[in-house]
Amino acid sequence: MAATRAGEEKAAPEPFSNKLAERAIAAVLGHRERVKDSQGKPGGLLDLPKGKRPIIIGDLHACVDHLHCILGHGSNRADLEKGTAYLLFLGDILHDDRTGHMRETDDSLKMLNDVLGLLATYPDRVFYLRGNHDTFDERLRKSGVPQGTVFHDALLKASNTDFVKLVSQWFDALPYVAIGGSFMAVHAGPVRGGCCREEIIDIQRRPDYALQFIWNRVNEFHGTASPKEYCGADIVQTIEKLGLAPGTHFIVGHNPLWNDGGTSGFWQDVIGIKNHHILYSGSGSRAPYLTVEEGALKVEYSKQKEAEVYYYG
Repeated sequence: MAATRAGEEKAAPEPFSNKLAERAIAAVLGHRERVKDSQGKPGGLLDLPKGKRPIIIGDLHACVDHLHCILGHGSNRADLEKGTAYLLFLGDILHDDRTGHMRETDDSLKMLNDVLGLLATYPDRVFYLRGNHDTFDERLRKSGVPQGTVFHDALLKASNTDFVKLVSQWFDALPYVAIGGSFMAVHAGPVRGGCCREEIIDIQRRPDYALQFIWNRVNEFHGTASPKEYCGADIVQTIEKLGLAPGTHFIVGHNPLWNDGGTSGFWQDVIGIKNHHILYSGSGSRAPYLTVEEGALKVEYSKQKEAEVYYYG
């Protein structure tokens, strides 16, 4: 087997083992790209590795097939193995979000094990940003279904109490923002009015910012933005306060585009905000991911578009 670090061989982690969760926690806390906060602890920001190709994956929401499609697309798996590419998850791998399926947990269990396994196997080339569904919180509800609690109970039944506690620790250990050479990414949206680098790093001092990073949505339909919405000016202010180039791409997940009739899973230049993109890789999409090719951000679809069928009477 190939090695992840010098002298460290890859081994398939045992499903739902405490060691698996411990290795995943060690990976997210031990990333050399994770900037230390003012207390010397891993902060909320990732400075992503240079010289490696990013494979950016949007919300999967228990769509295990799409994860495997993305990993198997093109040279992704081979590049991950060689260490010339890295994975960046935008959060929300759990909880089926399809109407009528929100209490189902089997695929969420498989997805959790797969992603923890990737972190344990490739600790220096798999990164994960926290999303609003990365929690057991009983207040997390969709269509009235308490998905945090439902999944907690299913995981407890499938594993053990210590493993569930470790997964909760993994949630809490996750960073919130990642910055690459030509892009930055968060799960949901920017802080309203923008924020500086130090505030992201010291995210534990700003729980209000943490909530915005995982809950905010673009002000698409309302004339007056609610406290949970953002606009293009917030992205511009964020880019400026972080000292990033004006053309930096701002990438989020969080929005299941098929609710609005979208089928690709990718929305470029959202509502006319240049270089602001939504990426959704779950059910109902074509399993898209973003990468960088010759310095340019590029969307790839790991599932072919289904042929349209016409019926003539």
